[in-house]
Amino acid sequence: MLKNDWFIMCSEVIGEFKSVTKRFGTIVALDGLSLKICRGINGLIGPNGVGKTTAIRLSLGLIKPSAGNAELFGFDCWNKSNDIRSKVGVLYEKFAFYDHLSGLEQLKLMTKLKGVSVSLVEIKELLKLVELDASAHNRRISGYSAGMRQRLGLAQALLGSPELVFLDEPTSNLDPLNRAKILELISFLNKEQDISFLISSHILSELEKICDNFILINKGKLLRQGTLEQMFDKSDITTFIVKVQPAESVEALLKNEEYVETLSIIDNSLHVAVRDAELFKRRLPLLISQAGASLDEMGIVKPDLEAVFKSAVEEVQKN
Repeated sequence: MLKNDWFIMCSEVIGEFKSVTKRFGTIVALDGLSLKICRGINGLIGPNGVGKTTAIRLSLGLIKPSAGNAELFGFDCWNKSNDIRSKVGVLYEKFAFYDHLSGLEQLKLMTKLKGVSVSLVEIKELLKLVELDASAHNRRISGYSAGMRQRLGLAQALLGSPELVFLDEPTSNLDPLNRAKILELISFLNKEQDISFLISSHILSELEKICDNFILINKGKLLRQGTLEQMFDKSDITTFIVKVQPAESVEALLKNEEYVETLSIIDNSLHVAVRDAELFKRRLPLLISQAGASLDEMGIVKPDLEAVFKSAVEEVQKN
């Protein structure tokens, strides 16, 4: 379990799953899942098909839990779903527009369907906010690029000034430039308009840049949860960069060490990921001596979210 200080570092809990299970026939999508959604930017991560989209749908009251309880803003997600939907927005990975409408017409229609009062001026300001300029307002959506459609989807999710926005793979199918712009916009909306986000994404390097809190699930269960620093603290893998001459002779010996996870030579330096850092530090001088090599420098690489993710999933698979 994580240290109790995670709950202090989380400025405000706005949602919580308590032992939530969701079954679809014989398939268990969520298996006693307990988690907390914080005010800020939350990253929901895990392999494909582990229950991330199911968790979002359950939060919105679109499906009922088979067991357990889920709340948002103090409301039961199933019994008080209308109260919750008035406070949230959502952008699904696979979303559809009325392509014969213009971007402006699409948002005007959605204000009516969502039952929110938004003036034409406010809609135009919202389109401007997501960087859809005046030339795109009256253009048919069928003529929008993938990036423009994604921006329109985000604008649609922001209708009615939600407190929390769910984003399911918000940068999928976008080129690197448009992905970066979407991430910048999410960060801006959080900081300047105090909008919280829960983002489900498999592009972990992107989430690492903007998220305050992370929720890692696998097979419908919580593996880890907390800030980026706490996720790193839980990592069982430590990566070292070792400048040693000759590197190849030491590499050959390290390949036989059971605690070594991955090993490579990059720019004449050994990059060694190990499961037992203390054992590695004790063994390395012996291996260097055995190889007749000399050590120039050694440092530790701060783990990234990809490494934490891989370690956590492998840990479950072994147990």
